[in-house]
Amino acid sequence: MRLRGRLAALAALAGVWLLASGPAAAAHGALASSEPAGGSSLERAPAAVTLRFTERPDPGLSSVRVLDSRGRVVAGGPAQPVAGRPEELRVPVAGLAAGGYTVSWRIVSAVDGHRTDGVFAFGVGTAGAPQLPASQAVAEVRTGPALSPTALAGRWAWYWGLTLLVGAAATGLLVFGGRLPGRPALLLALALAASAAGLVAMTAAARAEAGVPLAEMLASTTGRWLLWRGALLAAAVAVTWWLLTRPAGATPALLALGVAGGGGMLVHALSGHAAGPSSLRALNLGAQWAHLLAVGVWIGGLAWLLAGLREQAPGGSARAVVLRFSKLAGISLAVVVATGVARTVDELGGWARLADSGFGRALDLKLVLFAGLVALGAFNRYRLVPLFEAEVRRRAVARLRRSVGGELGLAAGVLAAAALLSQLAPGAPDGAARPRPAATPVLAASGADWATTVKVTLTVTPGAAGPNRFTAIVADFDSGTALPADRVELSGTPASNPGLGTARLELTEAADGRWLGQGRMLSLAGRWDLTTTIQRPGGGISVPLRLDVPSATPS
Repeated sequence: MRLRGRLAALAALAGVWLLASGPAAAAHGALASSEPAGGSSLERAPAAVTLRFTERPDPGLSSVRVLDSRGRVVAGGPAQPVAGRPEELRVPVAGLAAGGYTVSWRIVSAVDGHRTDGVFAFGVGTAGAPQLPASQAVAEVRTGPALSPTALAGRWAWYWGLTLLVGAAATGLLVFGGRLPGRPALLLALALAASAAGLVAMTAAARAEAGVPLAEMLASTTGRWLLWRGALLAAAVAVTWWLLTRPAGATPALLALGVAGGGGMLVHALSGHAAGPSSLRALNLGAQWAHLLAVGVWIGGLAWLLAGLREQAPGGSARAVVLRFSKLAGISLAVVVATGVARTVDELGGWARLADSGFGRALDLKLVLFAGLVALGAFNRYRLVPLFEAEVRRRAVARLRRSVGGELGLAAGVLAAAALLSQLAPGAPDGAARPRPAATPVLAASGADWATTVKVTLTVTPGAAGPNRFTAIVADFDSGTALPADRVELSGTPASNPGLGTARLELTEAADGRWLGQGRMLSLAGRWDLTTTIQRPGGGISVPLRLDVPSATPS
């Protein structure tokens, strides 16, 4: 009892730490580069705009628009994939006049169904435009909802359903002698209901994320993976009916049930990050599928073991069941550890990411819960199983039932953490552009926070739609003394075109206390509603500003 209490406390502390550290979602299908590059100035107009992403976009749910400095769409619509390069989208443009242009894009990843959108700008024949390297092509990027509770709950239920189905097949064939223990109809119905509820929730979340009608979403790559899940679930329902109505044919039915559950896990692997572009794609997919199957055998098997222990008298049959499951669980655990390490190395992008990213912190939580699960399993294997071998069975059965129940509780947390990981983007953080010093201002604006404690003065050079240099001074409202800050970010939305989204620019502190930045954040002419976000040791402060941006004058 003391061990289970410590493990529960450990799991609770891990969850509190994860929530306190705030796992934020990063961009799943981030823009890796573009032609023209963000912030660049071209002597001649390009024939097309090409965008390359870190994940393969779903063309049916993705779009690219090119707008001029007045906010008019000059090209765009559903973007076409580039032949032989599925990570790229291209939209043709023709006859662009000299001036500044904004590219607004939105993709839904064909790998995991997450939405990412963003904007960047380039100039044609515009004098004085800052030249940024291709590695800094991503100007402003934003993602869809950081964490979707519906998607999280759906994936968690889907995992549980498949885990119980695979566990039923494995323990039925290898532990219980070709049958299922207890009242299998109840546990199988629970597995199918969890899978069905999870599929419905995932479908609803995918439709909401894509922002299109259901029929259009189902016709996309994301929708086809959901339809495959539905087909395998229907097969599992048919096999379950066969298993329950014809117990004499339990062995082939259990094999078929394992195929249906394992097929659902294969679809999950094929539609996830393991299927991303890589020279080791086949190995990544194999490791991911083996990991999911081993989890199903181990964790799903625990539920069926508990059902078996509840029906078993403390005699020889209980001893044989426990010993067989102990060996099966040991093999499954070895596979889970080996494949889990392989997938972590591939997805994490460096061990330092365990602490400095939302994905890493969610993985920390999963590892802590998994360690507790392993510790409880080791306790069962080396403290309780020997009691069966020593013929001290009645007490051993009761203690093992309680311990297996504790394992299932921790397993629920592990599967929840896995569902959370599927909502967060793995990999290293994007680099940030380093601004250059500001020049003589043309546009200026000032404002204060609602409590009139902080005043921000912003100057913009040359002060027209297109490339600009930004200088912000953060000062005490009453004395005018410069205030220290940890971070200053400028964000804004064009009032005439709010659908374009929010552009963002992080400023860098100069030696004289000013905060500097440069880029094409003000890509459209017209009124812009700006917000200066100031992070100080005492918390964050927001200062609203407003600018009327004129059109750029091409040279």
